Amino acid sequence: MYWLHYPPETYDKRHSMFAIDGPDQACARNRDKLCAHRFVLLVQAFFVLLATVIVAGNAQAQALEKIDPSHLVDALGVTLLTEEYPPFNFLDDEGHLRGIGAEVVQAMATQLGYGKDIDVLPWKRVLLRIDGEANVGVFSMTRTPQREESYQWVGPVVPINAGIFQRADSANPVHDIEDLRQAGLIGVQAGGAAELALRSYGFENLEPIHHSGGVVGMLEKGRIDLIVSSDIELYEQLGNSTLKRDDVEMVYAFSSADLYLAFSAQTSPEIVKVWQHAYDEIVKDGQFDRIVSQYGVIMNQSPRIERGLLLSQ
Repeated sequence: MYWLHYPPETYDKRHSMFAIDGPDQACARNRDKLCAHRFVLLVQAFFVLLATVIVAGNAQAQALEKIDPSHLVDALGVTLLTEEYPPFNFLDDEGHLRGIGAEVVQAMATQLGYGKDIDVLPWKRVLLRIDGEANVGVFSMTRTPQREESYQWVGPVVPINAGIFQRADSANPVHDIEDLRQAGLIGVQAGGAAELALRSYGFENLEPIHHSGGVVGMLEKGRIDLIVSSDIELYEQLGNSTLKRDDVEMVYAFSSADLYLAFSAQTSPEIVKVWQHAYDEIVKDGQFDRIVSQYGVIMNQSPRIERGLLLSQ
């Protein structure tokens, strides 16, 4: 790309491929490379804006027009990483990235015209990259108080609705905490956080489940009366059952543990704002709801039990 900076009439031996650069010349060449790279990104950003006018229509073009072009260029240069963690993000048999979190982030990327590959790495390597590098985004990450100040957050890209579910046609529907305590067996992951929490709340009617894939079958056969799950996990589990999603109802909701696209602390806040803008746009145009509904997410559920569990209960 040097012809962009050195026309033929000014080209001399200093730029020969056989020349040995001094420090000044080497720095100049590095600057040229960076300038050329940024020029390519600027051109890419221009064609993204042009393409949205042609393909997506005025609505998406107007949305991108609200973004400073230089910030859009920077946002297109970030590195996106994820891990293999179905059903949130995983590679299918053909090596394509799938999953609820992956599809939401891909929709955001399409909104911006992001063209880089998303790398799938072991979680430890993902954390090393986001903790040590600028301009790195990672999904799908749980936003916790311990992590709040370490990263910058976009989303939530995956809404997690976890709670206690019961068959909608149950002969003994629960309506309050005491009903839960007096109900039949509650299937819960053996040794998991939910089992430990419920036992600390005084629940004795728990059935620890060692293989979560069979929990819906136990509910279907009447071996347990309720299950602890999330709507995404439940949707997967119902795939091997005659029960449908409408046959199972959330009766109690745990606190939210939504998943996000997290950016490294060293990343410019302006870049984060661009990606949040892309997220807001896919929520506004309905893409977000269409994606998450395919994975069993039901937004704005109203559990029967509103009073929360306390240690004193």
